[in-house]
Amino acid sequence: MQREDRLLEGAFDTHAHGHPEFTLGMGPRVDNIEWAKLASAAGMRGFIVKSHVFPTTNVANMLRILQPDLDIFGGITLNPPVGGLSPLSVELAAQTGGRIVWMPTWSALQSPPKPSIFRERMKPWITTLETDPDSVPDLGILGTDGGLLPEVVRIIELCKQYDTVLATGHLPIEASLILAEETEAQKVRLLLTHPLSGSVGASTEQQRTIVAHGGTIEHVFIGSMPMHQRMDPQRIVDAVEAVGAEHCVMGSDAIEAWNPPAPEVLRMFIGTMLAIGVSEGAVHAMTHENPERLFRLDARPISPSTQEAAQ
Repeated sequence: MQREDRLLEGAFDTHAHGHPEFTLGMGPRVDNIEWAKLASAAGMRGFIVKSHVFPTTNVANMLRILQPDLDIFGGITLNPPVGGLSPLSVELAAQTGGRIVWMPTWSALQSPPKPSIFRERMKPWITTLETDPDSVPDLGILGTDGGLLPEVVRIIELCKQYDTVLATGHLPIEASLILAEETEAQKVRLLLTHPLSGSVGASTEQQRTIVAHGGTIEHVFIGSMPMHQRMDPQRIVDAVEAVGAEHCVMGSDAIEAWNPPAPEVLRMFIGTMLAIGVSEGAVHAMTHENPERLFRLDARPISPSTQEAAQ
């Protein structure tokens, strides 16, 4: 068995998109059920289902019934379709099994807007952004005084109450740093979403600051794919080495038909990291132990092949 296949056994994908998604006209290579079957066939631990549009708790619950050998969880992204920065939406998502809350993504207030998934790029799919712009506001988390909005503080409190992860989404990194101060104070688990992406663009020092506040750094492979940023994977390696693999997780962020299914994207990510020189132990930590700790998964016995890879 190839090293990347051994390390994919028991791995947990922290970030992948189901269907339907905002790219309705460009669906993924496989539907959600086939995605789960592929993950099971690869021996994966499970995955998080993300959507930029709707809560994914219902999808995750159904997939878990269909594929009970996997840990599959959903969450909610606080974009306008779910009410934006809505404590009510957060609580309902948590009560229906959500394990993660993402701050705004395509609706995140950025000045100037950054490339990747942001409001202007969404207009071909969401016509109301053109026809009814006032009904779809850009969402920021800071008030005029530079502090967190009251509803954001309440969302953090709910994440603590329901023991969910809070992810930064596509917020400007400066806002995420302020968010990190409050999550540290409230003892809420914070995940910095794909810091090297065009939508975030966090520096090494900013990533270190997130870690200093108790946060975890999430790296995804989609940015290195041909139809996205074509980012040199060495940048991911450098970022991991700067903060330590013990503070990072790896996800596919798989979406759209021109990419392989999520389990294969994660396998490619694992194989690429190994080829560049990242140790098997570090890759194992970022795909097994760290996601288990972040999402409060009950640790499972490590299979003999995976145990060998981790050593």
